[in-house]
Amino acid sequence: MPVRNTPQKTLESWKQIAAYLDRSERTVRRWEANEGLPVHRREHEKQDTVFAFRHEIEVWTRLRTKCSGLAANEAESLPSVNPATNAYLVEHDAITCTMHLYIAAARAGDGDLMRPAFHPSATISGYCQGVEYSGSVEHVFQWITQNGPAPNINPRFARIEIIESIAVVSLEVQRWSGKLAGANARASDVFTLLKCNGEWKITHKLFHWHDQ
Repeated sequence: MPVRNTPQKTLESWKQIAAYLDRSERTVRRWEANEGLPVHRREHEKQDTVFAFRHEIEVWTRLRTKCSGLAANEAESLPSVNPATNAYLVEHDAITCTMHLYIAAARAGDGDLMRPAFHPSATISGYCQGVEYSGSVEHVFQWITQNGPAPNINPRFARIEIIESIAVVSLEVQRWSGKLAGANARASDVFTLLKCNGEWKITHKLFHWHDQ
């Protein structure tokens, strides 16, 4: 059985996250906004607090680290991995990192930041205020930029289903804000992803904006 996240496996503030990565708080905040560093938020009455799972931070770091190779004695000292018990968690974490690029870009209000999460031929379809929309994912990038920052969005993963090289992610996002979204908007998204050259890319975004 996979080990569940426990309090000792979490980092409970920007200060702890920065210390874990051996960087400044300013740097890790920028990484979350621009590079999809997986940071979560707890909703409170006055101000949200942040936290991060160590295993997600480690996966994010590995995905962005270029290795020139291990020496023979270093490779022999590495613990063995059981593919049957770890394959799902590895793919789950990689997909989560891709989705955090989308979330971080939405918070920052910069559509270009989420481009790396999408397949070049990605499409969208869905409903907003009873009007059907469909077309290229470029519409999403433009909308995110025109809407501006939405720093207080509260994203929750409702489902992550993985079948070999394809995946489906259901994402519920509350507390949207911005020039186009207004205030306290809520959206339901379903993403399909494809594993391309070892990386998970979003191929389609299906969405429904709920009436406020």
